[in-house]
Amino acid sequence: MKKKIKIGIIAVIVIAVVLFILNLVFRYFFYDKYKNYLSSYEVEKGKEFVPIEESKSDITGMELVAQNDNFKLYTNVETTEIAIVNKTTGDITYSNPQNREEDTIASITNKSELNSTLVVEYYNEARNGARINNYDMSIQYKQYTMESINDGIRYTYTLEEPDTTTGIVPLQISEQRFQTLILDKLSSKQGKTVKGKYKLKDGIYKLLDKAMESAIGMEKLNALFVEAGYTQEDQSLDMGEAQGKERMSFTIPLEYRLTQDGFEVSVPTSGIIEKGGAKIYRLELLKFLGAGGPEAKGYMVVPNGSGSIIEFNNGKTKDPSYSQYVYDLDPVTQSYVVIENTETARLPVFGIKNNNTSIFAVIENGDALACIDADVAGKLNTYNYVYVTFSLREMELLNMFGVTGTQADTPVLEKNIYDVNLKVSYTLLSGDQANYSGMANYYREKLIAEGVLQTSATNTLPFYLDILGGVETHEHIVGIPKRKITAMTTFDQAGKIVEELFQNDITNIRMNYMGWFNRGVYHDVPDKINVLSTLGGKRGMEKLSNKLEGQGGKLFGDVAFQKVTYTSKRFQYKLESSKYYSGYVVNFGVVNPASLRQTSTLGFYRELAYDVMSPKFLPRYVTKFSNKVNDINITGVGLRDLGSYLASDKKRTEVINRQMAKEIVKAQVDLLQKTGKQILVDGGNLYSLQYTSDIISAPITDSSFFIIDRQIPFYEMVIHGNIDYTGKPINLSDAYDKDNIVLQYIEYGVAPRFTFSYEDSSKIKYTSSAEKYSIQYKVWMEDAVSIYTELSGALNPVVNSNMISHEVLPSNLIKVRYDNGIVIYVNKTSNPITDDGVTVEATGYVVKEGVIL
Repeated sequence: MKKKIKIGIIAVIVIAVVLFILNLVFRYFFYDKYKNYLSSYEVEKGKEFVPIEESKSDITGMELVAQNDNFKLYTNVETTEIAIVNKTTGDITYSNPQNREEDTIASITNKSELNSTLVVEYYNEARNGARINNYDMSIQYKQYTMESINDGIRYTYTLEEPDTTTGIVPLQISEQRFQTLILDKLSSKQGKTVKGKYKLKDGIYKLLDKAMESAIGMEKLNALFVEAGYTQEDQSLDMGEAQGKERMSFTIPLEYRLTQDGFEVSVPTSGIIEKGGAKIYRLELLKFLGAGGPEAKGYMVVPNGSGSIIEFNNGKTKDPSYSQYVYDLDPVTQSYVVIENTETARLPVFGIKNNNTSIFAVIENGDALACIDADVAGKLNTYNYVYVTFSLREMELLNMFGVTGTQADTPVLEKNIYDVNLKVSYTLLSGDQANYSGMANYYREKLIAEGVLQTSATNTLPFYLDILGGVETHEHIVGIPKRKITAMTTFDQAGKIVEELFQNDITNIRMNYMGWFNRGVYHDVPDKINVLSTLGGKRGMEKLSNKLEGQGGKLFGDVAFQKVTYTSKRFQYKLESSKYYSGYVVNFGVVNPASLRQTSTLGFYRELAYDVMSPKFLPRYVTKFSNKVNDINITGVGLRDLGSYLASDKKRTEVINRQMAKEIVKAQVDLLQKTGKQILVDGGNLYSLQYTSDIISAPITDSSFFIIDRQIPFYEMVIHGNIDYTGKPINLSDAYDKDNIVLQYIEYGVAPRFTFSYEDSSKIKYTSSAEKYSIQYKVWMEDAVSIYTELSGALNPVVNSNMISHEVLPSNLIKVRYDNGIVIYVNKTSNPITDDGVTVEATGYVVKEGVIL
């Protein structure tokens, strides 16, 4: 009997273990619902390239590839550059500067890049980084093919160093082999001559560009190598060809297609071939398309926060170039140390105005892998240019310790290139539309046509109100710490705040309630929803929602999906978090002001630290939350991070790159909207706009990069009249200047936003919500009413209209036009200005109605 009991117990344990393992495997390792949201693409089959015959070419030396009612696409089959002819205006846009050979600044390498259409950053087998371009390594040696595709042409480049470029002289050679094979075999004078042609870096001697400029010098250098007994086999070894190794090379397809608005360029990465152990890291595309020379008048438009202008030839040659990732840095690739606070580039666009024409670029695919770069004339060359760089795989620096105690960071690259059809559309604008306002108008109409934007139904300016609800606080009972939820604002108290706003004629209130469920502000994972009874429970929340909706307002329940606090009890962080390529879990905290590391809890408790949820498991939590939130009668859901935070996951059976993560996140916002709830997002990256009714923390400033000349409301011009938006809470701003805030908000069409609590802010002084240091509503009510009254008086007439023009007149008066005929003039100077038929007092504004457009 005892034996049977023993066997039974063992059987139960075994079954329990098996069930546990099966649950683990199917719940975490085999879970692949995220794949339902991933897209694929097909590569068009090319045909033999045959140019279109025409009696006379518009461009000497170029052949016609395609044409439509608006444009002609030409190419030079010897240089592979392209040109677009505008049939209406006759304007010609070139992929490369036409006077590039006259550049007085560019070195040999930089002149080569002026001739190129692709620049590749890569790491060789020895993990040394370098960059090459398709002119040096492909075009000048005719190592490319051409194919006709629908409405365009495909060039396939093979970037490979020919055998005869430098004769027997190697482009690079190790320090040891350089010494033993060359220097030791020559006289000291000869050795000094040879050594002067190379530069030593990281144990490798690399041949200088200047050494290759002189054909006579290369002949003498070849003779010295021969005298030293250096052979072709030696060169092959140094170039990585000996012992059965493949020569390093890259094969890259580049496609051009004519469109009704201009043309599009694509690089299907499935067609990229890497050989010789080298790995492509990043790809720069059409770097000098439409570039402006030293005599050109114009500027570059970059998506820096609200938008920025970089003027041509601004003289800022000692300042760093502009470089900014679209949707900010991938958290899985960024440093733990934060050295600057910047505004995010939330739209995947850029533009360049060159004299009377403009090019507006939209990154249609690969936007989450893109970085936008720009620079001015006088640094590397005499041109002003803006372009996109794509990351084809990511790289981590692995700290290695040697046997002697030395250490170094060794780059480790992901194994495979991301399989993405990188695509950028270029729209050619002329006339009155050849400026940043024209670019914004075009983009808005494009997004409307694609169903991303819809006309707003708002008739009065919204008032955005964050309410702080449940906050985790700590107390000690007989010396033992105990956590509890403190109600900073109950639902009934929030109702009292609302009533006071109603009495001041503020009714269109958009309330984002923070800390309403699952342990407050830094809540547990949202697969379950427990509305805090401390605040008044589900009934109290629904009553508040009804009160707001009765006056035309909305109630949004704030929720975080991707940043999972350390205090979350139902999250398996080792299995469900994003991971670095090295396998470590991705987690962060807040920035420590002393060390600048973003891993701190500032001496408080663990709720400020968080793990980054893998996009693999995001659908599971969003689906469960969507099912639960349906049972709560509130207007909508406020997405704390789903519209602004985009993380990849590097350590899975299948890597989830950032472009895949974007598709997954976008599908989850769509799922939430399909519950019937309205969606409020924080930040407002492009991929969330289609599903969004309201945006908080929209970018209404830019990052103050030194190369930037001025800030513009490009983001606002795109969405105004289609999505309601506001900035950061006014009462939590770093510097509170009421007059400046009002002027800025009127210029940018921004609704006001405040963060309120019913209880005094001192109650959260020593908590994880301590950064909300001044939010007691009575302190700010008078200012809130005053600011809203002034803003609504100016902006109510245009609240659902499109902002179609923004300009700074020569007098420094700012003029903003709307499509309903209203013009708003803003004077930010300390003196009155009379211009354009109106007089605007110092630090004032004028709303002019009935303007004929």
